[in-house]
Amino acid sequence: MVPKKMRNEVNWDSIYRFKVKEEVIFDKESSRLFWRILGIAPVKDITLSTGEKLMVEGVPATKECFWIYYPDFRPIFAKSDVYNGKNYGARASWEELFESRMFSGRIVQSSMDNPRNLPISVIPGLKGNSMLQLYEGETIKEKIFNYEQDQWSY
Repeated sequence: MVPKKMRNEVNWDSIYRFKVKEEVIFDKESSRLFWRILGIAPVKDITLSTGEKLMVEGVPATKECFWIYYPDFRPIFAKSDVYNGKNYGARASWEELFESRMFSGRIVQSSMDNPRNLPISVIPGLKGNSMLQLYEGETIKEKIFNYEQDQWSY
């Protein structure tokens, strides 16, 4: 039997989510907190050979297709239009969407108070409990906000 090479084709119409890797920076000179995007990965649902979506604990299993370095692709994103269902008249590019943070998301991993750099979903005490994981993400947002507020001097 001769091995047969197979390649999984990606259906780009099935990509609905992206993972965005960012770093939060506080500029002490201008007393400004900003988020710098480092990388973006399209995320696809894992489908079995039968055509069914793989489910883990009632949630579709996902996989990143690849990661791109955002600063290198920023000029390409600036030239590509994105669909805005709320405003048909205004044109927007992918770069504008990412830079103005016109997307919703949640924190899934943080390096703050996380010496082993574990994702929130596998931290002991949070594993398997999605509500506690969301709460932990909100707690991280609050810590970032409090850090910014503590930097002000009057």
